[in-house]
Amino acid sequence: MKDTNGQEIYDLFFEFENKETYEAKVANALDKLEVQLQHNHADFSTWEEIEYDMCYMMDKHVLFDETLFELKKQIEEDAEKKMRSGGIDTDEVRKRVKTSS
Repeated sequence: MKDTNGQEIYDLFFEFENKETYEAKVANALDKLEVQLQHNHADFSTWEEIEYDMCYMMDKHVLFDETLFELKKQIEEDAEKKMRSGGIDTDEVRKRVKTSS
């Protein structure tokens, strides 16, 4: 019997990357949200400036699903709290991100 796992993994990877199905879109969104969750749990001194911007760039990954959008909002709020406690003007960061996109 021919082993087809390699082809199946290859196909699933491209489905994920291209967001071809609802499941792939969910997996991709969770992948992006998980990165921000990791940042939110890391010591703020480890954040780089680009990471301030990145917390405001998740909308495009979750707009297709109301629940994921709500989860994104909560993760973003936690990131904002962390930035504000680190002395970052989140209004300025948000403005900078909006004008660059």
